[in-house]
Amino acid sequence: MKKYIIISALGLLFSCQKQQKTTPAPVTATEATLNETTVSPFTQKIEQTHKKKAYLNHKAVSFDIDVKFGGQDYLTGTFTQLTDGTKIRLDNKNNSKVIYNSKEVFICPKSAEIGGSRFDIFTWTYFFNLPYKLNDPGTIWSTPTKKPLNGSLHQTEKLSFKSGIGDAPDDWYVVYKNPIDHTLAGTAYIVSFGKDLATAEKEPHAIKYHNYQNVDGIPISKKWTFHNWNNKDGYGDQIGEVTISNVKFLNTENALFDRPEDSKIVPAP
Repeated sequence: MKKYIIISALGLLFSCQKQQKTTPAPVTATEATLNETTVSPFTQKIEQTHKKKAYLNHKAVSFDIDVKFGGQDYLTGTFTQLTDGTKIRLDNKNNSKVIYNSKEVFICPKSAEIGGSRFDIFTWTYFFNLPYKLNDPGTIWSTPTKKPLNGSLHQTEKLSFKSGIGDAPDDWYVVYKNPIDHTLAGTAYIVSFGKDLATAEKEPHAIKYHNYQNVDGIPISKKWTFHNWNNKDGYGDQIGEVTISNVKFLNTENALFDRPEDSKIVPAP
């Protein structure tokens, strides 16, 4: 499965609020790999704890999201997506809709501002689905190390990608695994899209997952926080937070992801 582009949380969110036209370039998802023999040893317990097979056996999932950055409201709405990530729908609180039908992104109504809609439809669903995307084709895992988080040492491993995987194969992630329950504790990341690797590595950020609750037996993080991060000190100041609620697994009809009549394409940059 190709990876989505994750844009630097603070910088992009504020640029989107200013209605700049720069948005991330998505890459399409493919069916997740379920073959246990191909799973990275570091991530195997994460996938088992997060019930990857059970999650992907559901056709679709929906959840409400409330995003705040810099102490300001950024996004409130409801996501509905196929669990394999191939189709996504965002119903914004402001009554606009953003839909990804596995080929293109649309916004409805036509009068709606495009703003950061392309960023929103891919980024927040990527973070939601992250426990199930760790062994996509083309992933490369490094030697495990231990790094501090929440006052204790957590197992970490650096994730990188083979050349040609996605639109930004130079991206990397430092994934944190909870040493007690093997949940996904968080991940640091860079964004090389639109810049060289050296520049991207000057601005790493990280997400931390909190408040796991079971939904149909599947652990779901109901609160995320975003932080500054560096390899020496790890997690730094918090710069944003996300609240997830009303998570439901659905047998959603594909028509939900059809292009509405009163819509326009949201082009890739």
